[in-house]
Amino acid sequence: MKVSYNWLKEFVDFDQSPEDLAHAITMAGSEVEEIELIEGDTVFDIGITPNRPDCLSIRGIAREISTILELPLKDIKADINNEEGAGPNITIDSPELCYRYSSRIVSGLKPGPSPDWLEKRLEACGIRPTSNIVDVTNYVLLELGQPLHAFDLDQLAGKKIVVKQAGNIEKFTTLDDEERSLAKEMLMIWDDQKPVAVAGVMGGQHSEVTESTRNILLESAYFKPASVRRTSKSLGLSTESSYRFERGVDLETVKLALDRAALMIAELSGGNISGITDIYPNKYQPRSIAVTFDRINSLIGVDLEPSYIQQTLHSLGCNVSREGDSAIVIPPSFRDDLERGEDIVEEVARLYGYDNIPSTFPVMQMSPSPEHKTQRLVKSLKVSFAKSGYSEVINYSFINPEVMDKLALHADDRRRTLLYVNNPLRQEESAMRTTLVPALLANLNLNLNRGEKELRFFETSRVFLPSNEKLPDEILQAAAVYHKDTLQTLWGSEHDGYYDLKGAVENVLSDLRIKNLNFIKYDTAPQPYLHPGKTCAILIDNFQIGTIGILHPGVAEAFDVSGDISIAEIHDISKLLTKIPAKTTFTSLPKYPYVERDVSMLLSDDVQVSSVENEILNIDTDIIEGIKLFDIYKGKSISSDKKSLAFSIRFRSAEKTLTDNEVDELYSRIVKKLEDNLGAELRS
Repeated sequence: MKVSYNWLKEFVDFDQSPEDLAHAITMAGSEVEEIELIEGDTVFDIGITPNRPDCLSIRGIAREISTILELPLKDIKADINNEEGAGPNITIDSPELCYRYSSRIVSGLKPGPSPDWLEKRLEACGIRPTSNIVDVTNYVLLELGQPLHAFDLDQLAGKKIVVKQAGNIEKFTTLDDEERSLAKEMLMIWDDQKPVAVAGVMGGQHSEVTESTRNILLESAYFKPASVRRTSKSLGLSTESSYRFERGVDLETVKLALDRAALMIAELSGGNISGITDIYPNKYQPRSIAVTFDRINSLIGVDLEPSYIQQTLHSLGCNVSREGDSAIVIPPSFRDDLERGEDIVEEVARLYGYDNIPSTFPVMQMSPSPEHKTQRLVKSLKVSFAKSGYSEVINYSFINPEVMDKLALHADDRRRTLLYVNNPLRQEESAMRTTLVPALLANLNLNLNRGEKELRFFETSRVFLPSNEKLPDEILQAAAVYHKDTLQTLWGSEHDGYYDLKGAVENVLSDLRIKNLNFIKYDTAPQPYLHPGKTCAILIDNFQIGTIGILHPGVAEAFDVSGDISIAEIHDISKLLTKIPAKTTFTSLPKYPYVERDVSMLLSDDVQVSSVENEILNIDTDIIEGIKLFDIYKGKSISSDKKSLAFSIRFRSAEKTLTDNEVDELYSRIVKKLEDNLGAELRS
């Protein structure tokens, strides 16, 4: 908004230079964006925030300057003593949209050009002069912030005004000669027969003031801001009036602005002023705000005396009383933006001066939040995988739906039911992932194409599986992939990379102190992307927690990767929590020596190593310390449906040194149990 320096001096007697005054206004919260010299005057272009409609006038800015500089304000008075007859005939049919409507008739006018001083003031503030009557309404709008409108009284049917909504009227021509489409709920100003203005926005073409106008009906009103805002936006029409009505004008200034304009029009154009018609169905109700002095000082960060706070608020026009440790503040009618205690604090702060508030570091009592057991578990998993030489990867949670086909998932597989993103950036990231495997294979592809051979990756992250609830099941999983370099081996080992990955998984679960771990081979792969006959279930206490196996050749081809590739998955990390011992029990170092015995057994080819270990460990004794498989043999001297397993069994007592007889007796029980329960044959 453009504001004249000389005009401000008519309200406040200050001696600051334009630059110093601009700085003071800016530091109080209304930024002076530009200073311009125009014909002996200085014009400020001030950015007014939407919550300060009281500053959209010369008087409003002058009030701010009066408060900032602690100088008296010379306010406007408009006393009309010689009224001619009764006021205009006014009816408000929509009081919920028009809170107040004041009007007077000024008769016997002589329209013409405005005096030079008036035209220059309007031009300095960006308004083009037209005639003395219209120029006065614009002048008062700038001076007091209250929009006004002058109707040619002789063009009003019935010489009356009715404030009501548009209803069935669909078209209306405004002062700018534009025919506009109306909505039923738009508030209009009517005469006895037709609408003559869009309330709060713009007047109509057929009631405007012209050179032949002799009598006017002068309007000053308060229209509901939301109503004017909707109308202005719908019509695509913004004016100086609508700009102010949208933000809210001062209900108590409506009559003052009317009288001020009527007196100026009568002075500049001749004429007589009628009595007033002031319909006020929604009277201003002042609000009361309570805020403690401690609260004010706490939020500002200073220690201000209650008397200073009261005086500051008084200078803003507030009525302030004190009740104990609280200030009871009643804001003036023009400060409708003051609604709660924080608004009062802000006013005190800006007038005290933001530059005067000391800069201090906030005092915060910070303590780390306790780490959740799932977080500790994930951290342990990551450390364990890293110890085994695996690098952590972090992939996006989005996938391309086409990878479900590459994984060869069955049509009814739960993982095919994807949750799609509404506005994906690209097709490759259009769905939430239901498995970690595709991203790990993509990581392999990227690194293999850059010449890397020995690759170990793992990831711990959430997948999003369908559920019967509104949101999907977010399940925390872990997966690892190993690509073995078979061309460059120092020791010439020919075992599959699967066994290396299996060892890594065993180490990870061992670090978590999880016992009773087994790997059960599948004849047909439970995961379509793993090789049939080369896949195992990972079990803890006979409960499956994941799978491990060699990648299916067809899937490898689909993802454009090749070589010795193995994949391991833990399907739900949270379920490992129940398998981790709640306590760690200390065991003292053994005092007595151990005894080792080897046993080699011929068994059926379908007997699992874990079955043999379980049979041995379940023998009723406390001196078996451990079992270790050290040989598996299948060859010419053994039937094709048999295999030889050799175990080293360690015996130790916590109470004494074992004798050969004690170990021999237990060894015989072990052999007998394996023969009876598993059909084993002792090999010499």
